[in-house]
Amino acid sequence: MTKSTGAPDSAAGSGNLLQPWRRIAQHLCPLIGESGFCALFGRATHVVAPEHAWLAPHQPCRSPEQLFASLEERLASVDAQRAAAANEALLRTFTQLLSALIGEKLTQRLLASATGSAEAAPGQQKNAQEQK
Repeated sequence: MTKSTGAPDSAAGSGNLLQPWRRIAQHLCPLIGESGFCALFGRATHVVAPEHAWLAPHQPCRSPEQLFASLEERLASVDAQRAAAANEALLRTFTQLLSALIGEKLTQRLLASATGSAEAAPGQQKNAQEQK
């Protein structure tokens, strides 16, 4: 979308950046709870803060939806390239922290199911067939 000035609408772009977060939360919250998700996200934000200090939330996260609204606001406040780079760093750090907590293989399976990754699907199907 564009604003009336013809400039790209950064809010639309930041909304697209939230899609992976929403899918991850949908799959992860039943396992670790909303507060666990928010805590892990908060830690990831803290880790990337030296490079992206503007990402730091103004208040603690109470729910993933509150977190996403705040994140969308902050991502929309900067240019699209900067927002995408910060979001990528945040996703990568979140994934690394999750992997350290629950293990790399389980993290990969959770993220593959959350993102609908075609690469992981054959492995998941094989595992499902082995369990039958």
